[in-house]
Amino acid sequence: MKRAIFLLASMITGLGLFAQTLVYTPELKSPADDAVNRMPDVILSWYAVAGSLNLQYQVQCDTSALFNSPLLIDVTQTLLTGYQTHNLRFNTTYYWRVRAIDGTTSSWSEIWSFTVLNTMELSKPTNNNTNQDPNVNLEWKNTVGGASNPVSGIAYYDWQADTSANFNSPLLIEGTVNGTVFRAATQFLNFGANYKWRVRPRHASSTGAWCDPFNFSVVDVVTLNAPANNATNQMLNALLKWKAINGILGYEFQIALDQTFNIQVYSGETVEIQVNADFLLFGNDYWWRVRARHQNDTTEWGGPNKFTTINTVILKTPANNAQNVSQNPTVTWTEQTGIEGYELQIATDLGFGDIFYDVKPEATVSSMKITKKMAYNTDYYWRMRAFSDGTIMADTTQWSTPWKFTVEGPQGINDPQNRLFSVYPNPASGKFYVKVSLKESMDVRYTVLDLIGKTVLDNVLSLNAGENIREIFLENLPKGIYIIRLSLDGETVNQKLVVE
Repeated sequence: MKRAIFLLASMITGLGLFAQTLVYTPELKSPADDAVNRMPDVILSWYAVAGSLNLQYQVQCDTSALFNSPLLIDVTQTLLTGYQTHNLRFNTTYYWRVRAIDGTTSSWSEIWSFTVLNTMELSKPTNNNTNQDPNVNLEWKNTVGGASNPVSGIAYYDWQADTSANFNSPLLIEGTVNGTVFRAATQFLNFGANYKWRVRPRHASSTGAWCDPFNFSVVDVVTLNAPANNATNQMLNALLKWKAINGILGYEFQIALDQTFNIQVYSGETVEIQVNADFLLFGNDYWWRVRARHQNDTTEWGGPNKFTTINTVILKTPANNAQNVSQNPTVTWTEQTGIEGYELQIATDLGFGDIFYDVKPEATVSSMKITKKMAYNTDYYWRMRAFSDGTIMADTTQWSTPWKFTVEGPQGINDPQNRLFSVYPNPASGKFYVKVSLKESMDVRYTVLDLIGKTVLDNVLSLNAGENIREIFLENLPKGIYIIRLSLDGETVNQKLVVE
């Protein structure tokens, strides 16, 4: 009996020892052994082991491989296979291990190590960038060592920008932003100065190192855009444009008759990046320049650029030596701005001794129909000039070089281009139609005559340019043969009409 009891106790003890061997040692997962640039809130994770619902994991993380320093983290948690750290020290190597507890305790896992990041990576302005605005944004990356390693666990970023490599000059600017922000805004940097900038991470327990600085230079001159240097035929109110600079309080501009700006004709200041010229004269060379300022500094002058104002009117149509021009042509020219108006002259001689037409079109138009009818088969010359606002700076361009055009011959209904007029139906009864194509609008008289020359119908048709069809009633004319006569500009054409 005693022997049976002993065997039973031995079996129970053996089973207990066997159960204890089922608590396996956890296998570490991440961060990988010897990983670098880990975040100060890195998550330590491992692979789960089999066990009961009461399975626990004990995690240790320390700056000592013996796990005996004052910074030791020692946490036990149920079932969870990951532990998020907080405020680990920058540029510090940590060692970590895990073991399982489920009635009994497993062996410790391997000891892995990782190193916490120390510096940030800068982004914009890129290193050695030039012509930055005086309120340039400084930006750094939200990753370290690549896109797969996003930054986290940072409470603040300190930043500095200075003209001194030691970051100790009177021009030093610095600040702190929240750890979720990856940029800092500067203001009123000195124009033309070379700056260095850097960033460091920080949280409640530790401060990272300043990163290697990037360099950039601030813009020192305003870039002039339009008119291009040496541009010609510019308007009296030429629009001067330049490249914008962010972070300035205003742009000062000057226009002068000389390159040294001793004879200035117009100057001022604006917050816009363009201004219309004023007080200019036709046919002059002008120089212009611009500089920018903010509360601490002023750029160098941009330019000077030169432009020449227009001194004529550019004619367009009728083209020089044009033929077959209408008796009432429309003349066109290139529009000018900043003027009071134009003067247009048409003459039958090149010396303009015999002026046929003299009118002053408004400044807002660039075409005009000549209302006074010109003579057929005649050469005409036309020219134009522009004049300014009529104040003490009143001015007039030179006359344009005269252009010549020749008025067409009679454009009657017999002109082949008018396709001849036609009458239909023919024979007709009660009414008929007249079809006429004209190059321009005009009034045409039609007359219906009997064979002895007596007028039986007489009226005027107002026809448009292009094809016209008009209905004419015969007013109970007796059957017979009649003549339809159309008259315009002293010409007549006849057609026979049979009335049934």
